[in-house]
Amino acid sequence: MRALVCDDYSMVRETVRPLLLEAGFEHVREATLAAEAISLAELTQPDLIILDLSLPGMSGLQAIPILRLVSPRSVVVVFSAYDIWREASVEAGAFQYVDKADLVGLEAVLGRVAEASLLGKRPSPTS
Repeated sequence: MRALVCDDYSMVRETVRPLLLEAGFEHVREATLAAEAISLAELTQPDLIILDLSLPGMSGLQAIPILRLVSPRSVVVVFSAYDIWREASVEAGAFQYVDKADLVGLEAVLGRVAEASLLGKRPSPTS
């Protein structure tokens, strides 16, 4: 399984990478800008995209519908500290929003996405 992490802070990418590997994602790509994530998603068609909302240039919120367009089978999970944008993220096409303070919640979402991916299905979101 393939994953893409887009966050402009290396510490966040370095924290998420081992969680992805533990969940079964063997190939993990990283991006620091939404435009870079869009290009990588189109090229690699990842099973999962983890996306921050606050990015330089194009925001994660603006990138969600484009990511869904260029990589329609990818599950987009917003991992951000801007809870005010939770609903808007899902409305824009994100599978789920996870607060950056909730690593346990992120691990649970990664597990569900990995399990569904292995079964060739789309995971079901939970709040």
